[in-house]
Amino acid sequence: MVYQTQVQDNRCMDRRFLPSHSKQLIALASFPGAGNTWARHLIELATGYYTGSYYFDGSLYNKGFKGERDHWRSGRTICIKTHESGRKEIESYDSGILMIRNPYKALMAEFNRKYGGHIGFASQAHWKGKEWPEFVKNYAPWWVSHTLDWLKYGRNVKVIHFEDLKHHLFSQMKKMVSYLGLEVSEDRLLCVEGQKDGNFKRSGLRKLEYDPYTPEMRRMIDGFIKKVDEALKMKNQTGVPEDYIPR
Repeated sequence: MVYQTQVQDNRCMDRRFLPSHSKQLIALASFPGAGNTWARHLIELATGYYTGSYYFDGSLYNKGFKGERDHWRSGRTICIKTHESGRKEIESYDSGILMIRNPYKALMAEFNRKYGGHIGFASQAHWKGKEWPEFVKNYAPWWVSHTLDWLKYGRNVKVIHFEDLKHHLFSQMKKMVSYLGLEVSEDRLLCVEGQKDGNFKRSGLRKLEYDPYTPEMRRMIDGFIKKVDEALKMKNQTGVPEDYIPR
């Protein structure tokens, strides 16, 4: 039996700022909870360049995301994290990767982040109290409007489904690296596969003992999923992955 040793693979650990300022502003757009930080980690390892952000998050900077401190328009980072939607914000980018994740999972991940920090969890009291229904009521419509806005106003948008990235990391990363205008280094990508979780992933969504979604919430969210699915197909993109709606 071969044991995978936890030796750090250094083929993809070096990162730097872009040597010359990029004229292209490329967004890494997603709804909160859809895996943006994880995608940044993968992109930095795969390309060797720092990613930037429309925001400044000190905890991410301290975890090694050095591009976090740069102004988002600095031109020194390979792409820029944003959760913004709306025409004006979207049109300030030349192109963008749009990460889409199953809203049932994204909403729970963002709720955990909001009440438990980047790798923490919300407490039972938050799920059982009024915070959760209130959160779903406000955030679920934003999941759909965020996605529809990016599909409508985004220029040259590359859609990446979080689920596809998880299950087909190598091929999806290849697409992303080419989209960012860089040569694909197979060596780096193999290294990325070995380091894919980084050190900021919640150790699996802490399994709640019950389903926090009420039938009303499900009706609303299923309707939103249908809208996104239709909008993707209208743009000749693949629709949402099968497992968005439990059959």
